[in-house]
Amino acid sequence: MSIAREEVPLTPRQRTILDELGRKGFISTADLAGTFAVSDMTIRRDTRALSNLGLVRVVHGGVSAVQGHGQNADFAARIQEDAAAKQRVARACVDLIGERDAVILDAGTTVYQIAQELPVSFMGTVITHSAPAIQRCLQLTSARTICLGGELLLDSQAFNGPMTVSAAEGLRARTAFIGVSGIHDEAFYIERDVERATKLALMASAEQVVVVATHQKMLRYALAKLAAFDAVDVLVTDSPPPPEIEAALRAADVRLIVAA
Repeated sequence: MSIAREEVPLTPRQRTILDELGRKGFISTADLAGTFAVSDMTIRRDTRALSNLGLVRVVHGGVSAVQGHGQNADFAARIQEDAAAKQRVARACVDLIGERDAVILDAGTTVYQIAQELPVSFMGTVITHSAPAIQRCLQLTSARTICLGGELLLDSQAFNGPMTVSAAEGLRARTAFIGVSGIHDEAFYIERDVERATKLALMASAEQVVVVATHQKMLRYALAKLAAFDAVDVLVTDSPPPPEIEAALRAADVRLIVAA
């Protein structure tokens, strides 16, 4: 399924308001006025214009996103785990994305943060099977979103299975951002083998494969081996990895990015 939109003529301030709403869900008029150093009346004009376009909902005291955040309680809780590290990793990943690139976003909370950090001005294509990422893409009014269907796994909040794999195989993207649960012994690991085929299909559909992982995933095993280091082009993390992992990455010609 594809979601496409005409570009909406918004002012820079309106785009920033929309971008922040995509992250927070609600912002008060007073906070917005303080952020932009303008009057409450000016902010109300901006939010009323966005409301008329169907992009936000004006509520008492401020403005809210039209949609909810698209997460169940378990997923929302995992987003908060090591949140600052995930945000640093995500911002480093966004630096790798051109404004018109086609990118694949895997499931998982760290990859989801990449969707959160994409600016509203992004004019490329997002390909994803992550329900929360799809929800975020509803705020990216200049982008194209391609949703990969399949069976919805409630804990991962992502579609999975043969239909997802088949859909991914028919597409091609510049970069795939892949989440993992562990990095050990020159390989990347995931929690469940049932997700392996989907992740490998996403990796095969991209010119460049970027694994995202916070420092907590280092020297950690998980149930299923996803791929060896040499199947990946880039690893983005938030802290320098242990020496043995760094050496193995170098030997496999994997570029290491440590987010500031």
